[in-house]
Amino acid sequence: MTESPIRPLLHQVHHFGYVVDDLKVAVDHAVRTTGAGPFFFAEHVQLGEVTSGGKPALFDHSSAIGQLGDVRIEFMIIHDSAPSAVREALAVPGTPRLHHVAWAVEDWDDVVATLEAEGAPSYMQARFGTMHTSYHDASDLFGHHIEVHHRTPDFEAFFQMVEDASINWDGSDAFRALSL
Repeated sequence: MTESPIRPLLHQVHHFGYVVDDLKVAVDHAVRTTGAGPFFFAEHVQLGEVTSGGKPALFDHSSAIGQLGDVRIEFMIIHDSAPSAVREALAVPGTPRLHHVAWAVEDWDDVVATLEAEGAPSYMQARFGTMHTSYHDASDLFGHHIEVHHRTPDFEAFFQMVEDASINWDGSDAFRALSL
């Protein structure tokens, strides 16, 4: 069997992303059923340089991120998105629903190019400070979408804070606002 060109590029899963209708309800359910948490949330996350096909795009969403063991969980509410290719890719019938599996990678450009070549086209890219991310339609390959993050010091620091908060967490204050 020939090794896929994707496998060497994607190591441990970084997080699972779910589209939900209500962040607080999703967090309360996750805490109660899995012990995940605490969750850090931001409403109407302000991303920079959102593009689709190299042209300006819109991705207005709220997000809550928490820790479950060695992996993170993200809950998202999609408020608005454009163009139609982005809107359709983010539309998830029947929530809550798994939307994407995310990886954090060193060589972001190489991973994005390889995913494109292997049949997982990028439908949106964005920046958040120094963090660069892309979303790929990997439905035909994996049955879900993929999010790829460029691993940067800011990215690592944020997710280390999420993980640190989960260590010896007593279950209180499960839904914590972020000031971004």
